[in-house]
Amino acid sequence: MSIAQIRLDNRQAEGLAQDAARPDVAGGTVWLDVYPPTEDDLAWLARTYGFHPLTLEDCRHFNQRAKAELYDGYLFLSVTMTARADGELRAQEMEAFLGPDYLITVHREPLRAIDTVRERCLPNARADLVLYLLIDQMADAYFPLLDEMEDEIDALEDEILENATQATMHQIFALKQQLVFLRKITSPMRDVVNALAGTRYALIDASTALYFRDVYDHFTRIYDLVETSRDLLGNALDAYLSTVSNRLNEVMKRLTLFTAVFMPISFLVGFGGINFQQMPFDNAIVFTLLLALLVLLPSAMLVWFWRSRWI
Repeated sequence: MSIAQIRLDNRQAEGLAQDAARPDVAGGTVWLDVYPPTEDDLAWLARTYGFHPLTLEDCRHFNQRAKAELYDGYLFLSVTMTARADGELRAQEMEAFLGPDYLITVHREPLRAIDTVRERCLPNARADLVLYLLIDQMADAYFPLLDEMEDEIDALEDEILENATQATMHQIFALKQQLVFLRKITSPMRDVVNALAGTRYALIDASTALYFRDVYDHFTRIYDLVETSRDLLGNALDAYLSTVSNRLNEVMKRLTLFTAVFMPISFLVGFGGINFQQMPFDNAIVFTLLLALLVLLPSAMLVWFWRSRWI
């Protein structure tokens, strides 16, 4: 089995045998950590604690929206945090069973919050307080992630002003997708923590609910930071499109000026080459006048464009 009993008195984790009975700490708190869950583990939980099949089904698939559901004698929660590796975001989900004297956490991959809380937990901590510490650690993990993404947005804004390329637009859309992903996760997490901060569940002590209010403030701030980053990224995209459009306008303006300069030259050369009875080449004065016009007229146009600040 992959069920470990985390002893809060010495912060050690002890594995449970497959035929183990329900742990009892004589009035204390039992914290069981299931990682990774197997069918034998889920069968042991169903047999030992009588959990509802729907909650155990959620522990099999790990594709749940953050939620809190009250069952007979226990509270089932599905909470999610986000990790970033190689520029890609992925969700880290944890299911939790909160009872009067126990907390059971189920997760498919290692969670830093588990190890951190095990080091911080007091020996006589209640189960709801351990749950608070876990969710608080998950909330704190969002802030460095959002700071990192905000730095990337600032770098994109500088790149847009200096030298925007096609890769810049790809980075903008990649960050937009990640922010939408964060919004989908943090919004239901905020609702779950808000429910835990109220008086809806008797398994949450009033003193612990005060701490959950603080976590709710964290998630509200996280959600606001996500929305702010989305607005900044939208402004960056608008700036990129404006920069590309201005760059195209500059190119079109230069091509137009280039065409305008050579238009009279083409006219004079074509006019002078028409097969009249006396070609310009036969008359030195006319030929010299034509050459002077070919030089002076474009020069005058360039001076006019420069004084008009078109070039």
